[in-house]
Amino acid sequence: MTISGRSPEQEPSPPLVAAEPLVQSVRAYLAHQPPKRLALPAPPAPTDPPAPPAAAPCDADVVVDTAREDIKGINFEPRLRRNDLNNNASRRRPDAASPAMPNQAELMQRQPLLARGAKPDAPPATDDSDPDHSPQRAHGEFVVELPPGAVREDRYPKEIWKTILSFFFLFLCVCINMLSLSIVHERLPDRNTTAPLNDIVLDNVAERDWGLAVSEYLIMLSTTVAMLVVVFHKHRFIVSRRLFFIIGLLYLYRSVTMFVTVLPVSSRTYPCSPKSSNDTTPLLIIRRMFYLISGFGLSINGKHTYCGDYIYSGHTMVLVLSYLIVAEYSPRKLWPVHWAMWGSALLGVSFLLLAHGHYTVDVVIAYYITTRLFWTFHSLLVTPHRAGAGQLMIAREWWYWAFTYLERNVRGPVPRRYDWPLPWPRTKLFSRLS
Repeated sequence: MTISGRSPEQEPSPPLVAAEPLVQSVRAYLAHQPPKRLALPAPPAPTDPPAPPAAAPCDADVVVDTAREDIKGINFEPRLRRNDLNNNASRRRPDAASPAMPNQAELMQRQPLLARGAKPDAPPATDDSDPDHSPQRAHGEFVVELPPGAVREDRYPKEIWKTILSFFFLFLCVCINMLSLSIVHERLPDRNTTAPLNDIVLDNVAERDWGLAVSEYLIMLSTTVAMLVVVFHKHRFIVSRRLFFIIGLLYLYRSVTMFVTVLPVSSRTYPCSPKSSNDTTPLLIIRRMFYLISGFGLSINGKHTYCGDYIYSGHTMVLVLSYLIVAEYSPRKLWPVHWAMWGSALLGVSFLLLAHGHYTVDVVIAYYITTRLFWTFHSLLVTPHRAGAGQLMIAREWWYWAFTYLERNVRGPVPRRYDWPLPWPRTKLFSRLS
C-alpha cells in the first residue's frame, strides 16, 4: 500500500458559499435591465468549479413580450398600438400574446411626416437633387422619409418606343417644312422688279455675304454641344423625345407662316435657283424637298438654293434652342459653357442680319416662339397636370394631348445626372459633373 502526502496549498479550495446571495442579486438586477445595457457574461475558466444554475433567463425580445405585464409591471402594447398608424390587423397572428414582427414596409408606414422649415413660396429643388439616391422627397412643407432603394429607375422610364415616335414626328414636320419651301419658291416675287422690304437694321447695315457662313458655322458648333449634352445625359431617351417633339412643333409652325405670307428676298446677292417654267409637278416638289433635307437646311453646303423661307428664321430658332437645351440639361457648374452658348447665339443672329439673310422681324418672331414653346413645355412638367386638364388654360393647346402621352409616366423634370452611353470604358468624370 502506497501512501502519498499532499500539502495544504495543493488542496482545492472549497466554493465560496457566503458570496452566493450577492451573485444572485446581481444576476437578477442584470435580468431586468434594458437590452442595450445588457452585457454578456464572461466564459468561466476551465479550473473554476461549475456555476450554479441562474435564477431566470433574460428575455430581451421586447416586440414579443410587449403584451406581458411581468416586466416591472409596464405594459407596452397600448403605446405600440397608438404609434401604429395603419393598425396592421391583417398581418398579426391570431395569438394576441405573440404578435408578428412588422416588416420594413409597415415600419416605414408608421413613420410620421417630418415638418421642415421651408419657405412656402420657395421653388422645389429639382435641378441639382438626385432622386435616385436621395432618401427624402419634399411635398409642400413636409418631407416623407423613404427607405434606401425605394426609388427605382421606373420613376424615369426610358420608353424607347415613345422616343422613336417623337423622332418620326420630327421627321414628318421637317418634310412638311421643306415641302412648304419648295412651293413658296414658285410664288416668290421677282427680285428684279420687287425690292426688299424696309427694315430698320438691314437698311442701315451694309450687306456682307460671308456673315451667313459664319452664322452657320456657329450653328454647327452650338448644335454639336447640345447633342453631346443630350447623349451623355443619364435619361437621354426622355430628353430626346422632349426635344424631338418641341423641334417638330417649331418646324410645323414655320411651314405655316412662310406659306401663308410670301415676302420678297431680303438679300440682293444671295443666289436663288430659277423657277420652273409652268411645269411644276408633285414629283418635282418632292425632289426639291429631299434635296433640301440632304443639305440640313444650310447654305454652306450649296444645297439651300431655294428662297422664300421668311417669317420666321430657322437659323435663329436653332441657335436659341441650342442655348436653351444646354442651359436646362447641363450642370450648373459649367456656367462658362452656358455663357459661351448665349454669346454664340447672339453672334450667330448678328452675323445673319449682317448678311441680310433674314429680316429683323423673322429674328424677333423666331426668338419669341422658340423660347415660349420651350418654357411652356417645361413649365408643364412641374405643374399638377394629372390632377385635371380642365384646371389649366394651357390644356386647350392642340398638342396638349401629345404632351400628356409622352410625359404620362415621367415624374416631373429629370435630374442633372450623366453617364457614359456605351458599356465601356467607364469613367468617373460624369459622376463628378453630376
